[in-house]
Order: sequence, then structure tokens, then C-alpha cells
Amino acid sequence: MKTSILTVLGSVSLSAVLFPSLVWAEPANNEIEIIITAGRKAQTVDETLAPVTVITRKEIEQTQAATVAEVLQQTPGLTLTSSGYMGKQTSVHLRGTNDNHVLVLIDGVKVGSATLGTTPIELFPLSQVERIEVVRGPRSSLYGSEAIGGVIQIFTRKGSGSKGIQPQASASYGSFNTAKASAGIGGGSGEGAWFNLNAATERTEGINSQDAYTVYLPDFSIGQVSEPDKDGYKNNSFSLRAGNRFENGMNAEAGIMQAQGESEFDGQYQNENHFKQQVAQGKLSAPLGSSTTITAQIGQSLDKQDSYKDAAFQERFQTKRTNASLQADMQFGAAGNLTAGLDQLKDKVSGTTDYALTSRKNTGLFANYQITTGNNKFDVSARQDDNEQFGKKTTGGLAFAHEFSEGFRATASYGTAFKAPTFNDLYYPFSGNSELKPENSKNLELGVTGRLASGEWAISAFQNKIDDLIQWRDTGGGIWKPMNVAAAKITGLELSTAQRLGEWQVSGNATFQKPEVASGEQMGDLLINRPKQILNLEAERQLGRVSVGAAVHAEGRRYNDTANLQPLAGFATLDLRAKYALSRDLSVSAKLANVLDKDYELRKGYNQPGVNGMLTLDYQPK
Repeated sequence: MKTSILTVLGSVSLSAVLFPSLVWAEPANNEIEIIITAGRKAQTVDETLAPVTVITRKEIEQTQAATVAEVLQQTPGLTLTSSGYMGKQTSVHLRGTNDNHVLVLIDGVKVGSATLGTTPIELFPLSQVERIEVVRGPRSSLYGSEAIGGVIQIFTRKGSGSKGIQPQASASYGSFNTAKASAGIGGGSGEGAWFNLNAATERTEGINSQDAYTVYLPDFSIGQVSEPDKDGYKNNSFSLRAGNRFENGMNAEAGIMQAQGESEFDGQYQNENHFKQQVAQGKLSAPLGSSTTITAQIGQSLDKQDSYKDAAFQERFQTKRTNASLQADMQFGAAGNLTAGLDQLKDKVSGTTDYALTSRKNTGLFANYQITTGNNKFDVSARQDDNEQFGKKTTGGLAFAHEFSEGFRATASYGTAFKAPTFNDLYYPFSGNSELKPENSKNLELGVTGRLASGEWAISAFQNKIDDLIQWRDTGGGIWKPMNVAAAKITGLELSTAQRLGEWQVSGNATFQKPEVASGEQMGDLLINRPKQILNLEAERQLGRVSVGAAVHAEGRRYNDTANLQPLAGFATLDLRAKYALSRDLSVSAKLANVLDKDYELRKGYNQPGVNGMLTLDYQPK
């Protein structure tokens, strides 16, 4: 049966009427939430028409999450595909799209591998993160390639700028001999200069990621090998950011984040990965008259991964991405504003694989206009990318919102997006296809949001059609090549709510989606590793010096193959946590994850940890 976006939205409206308890609300906050990623500029929640999830440092510490992936997992419409415990390959699927359909930025700099087209979020240390913004839905009209499913921007630790020096430190120990420690110092002059320096280390013996793995035997047959060892992980990192706010309104900042370490896994030809992730950036903004601000930013990211087999070097893949942008933000009275700019990105790959081409450049011109007239808001954006490999590509977006009453708003949006082929797709020796076209998408979304005296709620329905999907196909003689041969249609519904119920702060979100193949022999089958249902619930309570909390994450069944013949069972996990303030500046916290010891997989054949715990001592002078 075909499902239209109007049918989905209608069913949600009916559900809200029949089950009003689902529409919880988040308590009103006197602090105005500022969002940067949705429009490439600072905006309030009301000014942003896109669905955005913001995760602050306070929330990261409250949930006692151990990894960036664990933090992201509570986002509506987001699921993970993981090859094990900490440091193992992890893919992000946002609103049912592919893992390479999510653009990842760190402090405004594009990161990830240009050969694979994905971003190793499992290697980014959570200790260096100040804030995460997740924008759901297409954003190619502002950012270019990859933003088909959305954008994830990670902001590194930043000094508050308050006068004086502010140190902080934490240490954790838990199951599987997992140990983490971090220390930092920040501060500023109170009005002008600020800085933050943070260093961290984490390591774990890990778990046995695979009970058995496939090997290729000398007689060309396939066998299974059992290797019941623990697959460890270690990561050493630091970040430094500093800036100054000048009296004439000019702002300048610069920063660097680096993480490097090792991750073990099972495999016939490789079983260890040595990595280095690095991001550096500098930004300068200055007022031009009373209504215009000019911002220039330059940045560079490095993704370096060396593979070993029993300590013997095997191969290296390295991506260096150099970003530069110039942007103007113009205010037209109280009602309208225009953002326009120029981006340039240069990708350069190197290593042990000889690609036909090792670098390419992309130049993008973009503009975004927003205007408010009465109870109506309009948001129009357009961008043209000129790529050395595939030429020009134009994308656009249009969003509309109507404020029916104080705190109740309806939105509608339409946007196009694209994903450029990777270096592996185009130039991998003997297999690349230089004739590939970009993948293209068209997304329609309808939503309603409400704000009550105690908080907020939101409902969104979306439909994303993706054409020219790139798949590797057997062209005969055992030669596989990538081709633009597939299409997908993803229809979905998101509900997110929160409310204070007595002494408890409760929040939750649910996603119902159908990410299906839209062409070919597998038409109607679900896309690989995409569940149809996702549920997150959170509860937190303060009891004097003690706070307690719980989190539930649940997903429906997913499939490991395109023919939907290899199902992975749905699952639900329960985490419990508590924190005790020993003094004003010192606290101890404990978390017990997967309390019910659920046995589940996020990628077929790869184990996830059973019940496990972590104890943390945290020092933060107030």
C-alpha cells in the first residue's frame, strides 16, 4: 500500500487528539536558544524553520554518555550501524538516508573521508565537545554536497569568556577496563579575550566484536574463523580555541582539535587501525555599517587511517580537506534578512592506493533570504556548486510558516539536495567510474509545533525521493563498478515532546519511517540497516544533592541485505544513572547501561556490550 505524506500527517493529527498524553512539553526556558547550523548564522528557535536538535555540554554530562554516537542516538529520526564497542566503525543514518548522506562539520569545517564519503564519528572524542546541532532534512542549498538527510555540526570546547581562570577535570572507570580522563582550563578577560585548552585520554580492552568472521581459503572457497579475543581501543586528544571580541564589533577566533590512537578488530587481512583526526580553523567577522556583517573563515581537516595485520603495515588512506568561505549577513529593517556567500573546498587524497586523480576543487555560491510579514515567515535559499569533476549543480529550498496563535505554528518546506561521487566511486584502480553523476533528492515536509506554559512539542511528516543512487554492481568477470542505477523513497513521521511531570523532567521522541527501494527488482524492500520504528524516552529528577535518571532506546527490525532475507531483530535497552554532589565543585556519578542485558546487533555478526557500568569523578569550580 502506498503511503502519502498527507496520509501520514493526518494520522498524526488524529493520534494527537486521541492520545493527548503523547504531547508532552518542555518547561519554558528564560535563556534564548541560539542555533547556528540551520541557516549558517545565529538564529533563535523561532527564526529557524528547520527541525533542529541541540545537545549542550550540560546535557552531555547529565546523560553520562561515553561517545559521540551515544549522544546522537537520542536524536529523532537517527539510527546507528555499528561494528562493536567503542572505536569501532559506526555509520549514521538520518531520516532513513545513507550514511554518506549526512554532512558533518566541526566548528564550521567539513570533515570525513573523501575516498569512502563517510565520517568516522566513532573516533571523535566526546571530551572535546561543547555542543552538537543536528539539522534534519536537506541542506544542500546552503552547504552543497552530502546534506541529503541533514547536517551534524560539532562545536569543540570553548571558554565562557568570564573574568578569571576556570579549570575542570574528570576521571572515569568502568566495565571492560574502560578508563577515561580529561583536564582543561579556560577563561577570559570578561568582555574581550577568551580561551579554552582541553586534553583527554580514553582506552578500553573492549569486547569480542565478532564471534566468527569470513576468510577466503587457498582453494577459493569461503570459511569461518573464530577469534575470541577482545578488541581494544585507545584515543588521545586535545583541543584549543581562543578568540577576542573587539570594541569596534569585530570578532576573531582560531582553534584546533586533534585525536589519534588505535582500534583493534577481527579480519583476515587487517585487524588494527591507527588513526589521526585533526581539524584547524580561523574565523574573522566584522561589521560593515549598521546592518551588515562580513565573516571570513578558513579551515582544514585531516582524516588519516593506517591499517595493520598483526603489527605489519598493510595500507594507508588519507584525506585532507581545505575549506574557505566568505559570507555577508544583511539585515533589512526588523522583518527581513539576507545571507549570501562563497565557499571553496579542495579535497586531496593520498596513501598506498594510486588513484587516477588525487585532488578536486568545488566552488559554491549560496544565498538565503528570510522575511516575516505579520504571522507569516518565508525562507528561500539557493546554491550553485561548480565541481572540477562533474560540473555545475544547482539546489534550492523554500520554507513557509504561519503562526496561528501564541506558541502554535505550522510549517511547510520543500528542498533539493545532492551527493557527489566519492574518489572510490570515481577513480578506484580498475573499478572506478568517472562517468558517474551526483545522487539527487527532493524532500517535502509538513510540521506543526506548539508551545505551552510548561514547554514545547513538535510533529513533522516528510517524504524524501532520492534518484541516481550509486551502487556497486558486478559487470561480469568478477569486476565490480559503481553505477547510477537505484532510487529510494523515504516517508516518515517524527514526534518529539517533553514535560515536567511533578518532580520529574520527562522527554521523548518517536519516529515511524518507511525507507524503501523505489526502483528495480527490489522495489518496495527496505533499505539496508534502516528500522521502521525508533523510540527514545528520558526521565530525570533532582533530589537535593542527588539527581537520578533513566533512558530507553528502542528500534524495530532491520535487514542486513537488499532482498530483506537477513533480518536483525528489534531491541530495546534501558540505562540508569545517578549523580551526587560531594561539594559545590566536586561530584561523583554512576551509570549502568543496558541494565536488562539485552543481546542485540546493530550490524549483522557484530556484538554489542551487555550490561556495563561507568563511575565518574568530576571537578568543575563554580
